Amino acid sequence: MLKAKALEPVRKLPGYDALVEQARQNARKARLDGGVASGLTKISPRAAGLSEPALAALLKAAEEAGTSALVLMYRGDLVGEWHFGGESHRTESMSATKSVVAMAIGMLIDEGRIPSVDTPVSTWFPEWKDGIKSQVTLRHILNHTSGLAAERSGMGIYDARDFVRYALDAEVVDPPGSRFFYSNIAVNLLPGIVERASGEKLDAYLQRKLFEPLGIMDFRWDKDPSGNPVGMAGLQIHPVDFAKLGQVMLQQGTYRAQRFLSQTWVQQCTTSSHPEGSASGLLWWHIYEKSPAMTLVQPMLDEAREKGYSSEKLAKLKDLVGHPMPQEAFAAAIIQRLGSNEELSAFEAKVVRAQYEWKQEGEPVGFAAMGAGGQKLLVFPKHQLVVVRMADMDERVSHQAMAFKALVPLVLDMVRPANARMKEPGMAEMP
Repeated sequence: MLKAKALEPVRKLPGYDALVEQARQNARKARLDGGVASGLTKISPRAAGLSEPALAALLKAAEEAGTSALVLMYRGDLVGEWHFGGESHRTESMSATKSVVAMAIGMLIDEGRIPSVDTPVSTWFPEWKDGIKSQVTLRHILNHTSGLAAERSGMGIYDARDFVRYALDAEVVDPPGSRFFYSNIAVNLLPGIVERASGEKLDAYLQRKLFEPLGIMDFRWDKDPSGNPVGMAGLQIHPVDFAKLGQVMLQQGTYRAQRFLSQTWVQQCTTSSHPEGSASGLLWWHIYEKSPAMTLVQPMLDEAREKGYSSEKLAKLKDLVGHPMPQEAFAAAIIQRLGSNEELSAFEAKVVRAQYEWKQEGEPVGFAAMGAGGQKLLVFPKHQLVVVRMADMDERVSHQAMAFKALVPLVLDMVRPANARMKEPGMAEMP
């Protein structure tokens, strides 16, 4: 945050350097008091079998992409923890929060407090016992096929006092299980389900059952005005502590000989769960070396026009319809035509029924929790690596740069011969 554009005038004030130094000291003390990274054994990159030149290239690219922190773990040992322009601090994980919520659901299934992933949501919310809502199961929420009416960004949710009630009141517009549509609204039901199944708020349950046993003490979880922990985002955590959660997933639910999740649940979370969302499992995502091919389709333009989006701006997108492009080039082409990332968000906010077409080539190289602003918790089982990259959304770099799409191949470059290193970046992410 110290490099944020908004702070440029402040940097010129007398005493700024002393203020920064005091902030750094406070951050170091908070880290020490919170036991951040407690219990981790350190190992050198060479001992982990990682290419040091490739690591240097990764660190350079990470800094250029506006990264605030990068963490590497190998077989449960800490290879390195790098902070760019500041000290370790709790960072908003954005939608990567969802993957942690899925861990809570799995733990409750393992405990028998939730019968199964196919349990109807009406088990906890009787108002859904009638009509099409009675068909919605926990699995549908977890794999984004609930059919609940949703907006792409989820920003409208923040106007609600009770995010759980907001989701309960939403209409089901598609038969449950029939269509993949990324839904922030539906995921906000999960904290309510956790509370009814466990008798505890989501954050309190995870603190007691997962975070404290892992030595994760200094975290924060946003709540809605009614006191519900948010499901779609809101977990603020130190990057090195976030890596511990990835290590649990890498080790099929265990950490330091203690089991937190069943192997069955980890496999369900990280296995494709719906043909239309083949890059996703249960709130966890597959990661690939190459970007998917993205295609703008005419129904998206038609829907945006019906909902009042500028016909003049839609005309600028017409030449992209039906032409697949690599994800990075695709996003750049749309932003160039519309003028800004904010305008792209405005266009997407108008489109609910139609979706981009995308096609992913190749096999997954791992799985991940991912969120806006390039928040990534990456797990590479073949290489026994866990990587966390987090960034403060402080406008130092563009939204495109902050996404850091080159991260996956740069990580894999560290474990392969120099002559086999990839030059084409990419990772599968939903629009």
